Amino acid sequence: MKNVFPNYKRYPIELVEGKGTNVKDAQGKTYLDFTSGIAVCNLGHVPDSVKTVVEAQLNKIWHTSNLYESSLEEEVAAKIAQNEAYQVFFCNSGTEANEAAIKLARKYTHKEKIISFTQSFHGRTFGSMSATGQSKIKKGFGKLVPGFEFATFNENSALEQIDEDTAAVFIELVQGEGGVNVADPTWVQAIQAKCEETGALLIVDEIQTGIGRTGTRYAFEQYAISPDMYTLAKGLANGFPIGAMIGKNKLAEAFGPGSHGSTFGGIR
Repeated sequence: MKNVFPNYKRYPIELVEGKGTNVKDAQGKTYLDFTSGIAVCNLGHVPDSVKTVVEAQLNKIWHTSNLYESSLEEEVAAKIAQNEAYQVFFCNSGTEANEAAIKLARKYTHKEKIISFTQSFHGRTFGSMSATGQSKIKKGFGKLVPGFEFATFNENSALEQIDEDTAAVFIELVQGEGGVNVADPTWVQAIQAKCEETGALLIVDEIQTGIGRTGTRYAFEQYAISPDMYTLAKGLANGFPIGAMIGKNKLAEAFGPGSHGSTFGGIR
C-alpha cells in the first residue's frame, strides 16, 4: 500500500467478504474471525437484521445534519440511555466520545484537573491521548493537554488524589489496552463516593466493555454505581462508525447550542 500512511502494521491479507464469524480473503481463503474487526462486530459480519435496516435507510435519505430534528436519533438515544436520567451526544468514534466527555466535565465543573489511571487507554486524539496512562501512545507529539493526573489502578492511594479541584475521574472498569485489568468493585464504589464528596464527576469509558461485552449491557451495571457520564463506540453499531457520550441530565446546561458538535454524529 503506497498511497496510505504506514501508521498501521498490516498483515499481508486483504479481507473482501464476511458472514457471521467467517471472513474470506482476496485469494478465496476462509478464516475464523476472532477479532470481530477491531472488537466492533458484535453480531458478526453482515448480519441480516442490520443489513435490512441499513439498506432501507439508504433508499430514503443519507444525511440531514444536526440542524434538524431526528426521531430516529431520539429513539436510539432512549435505548442507549435506558432511562430518563441521561442524555446522549452522538459522534463517530470512541476517542470522539471521550473528547466530548472531557470537554463537558471541564465546562460543567469550571475545573481543569482530571484524574485518569496508569495503563489506561482512552484514544489517540489530543485530549483523549492526554488522558491515556501509557507513555508509548504519547511519544513524539510534544506537549499534551494540561490538567491530567494519573493514579494507580485498583489502589486506594487514588482516593487521596480526588479533591475539590478535581473536575472528573476517568476510568475503565476493565483496562483493555493496558492488559485486561479488572477494577475491584469495592474500590470503584469508593471512587464514586469520593467523587460525590468532592463534587467531581465520574466518567466510565465503556468503549471496549459496553454493549454486552461483560455480560450486562454496560460493565458499570455490575458495580452498583451510577456514573455521571459513560462513553460508547466499537460494538455500538456493529462495524459502522458511531460513538456516543452519555451524561446525566444535570450536565445538559453546559452543552447548549454551539458548545460542541459533530458534522456526521447522529445523522440518519
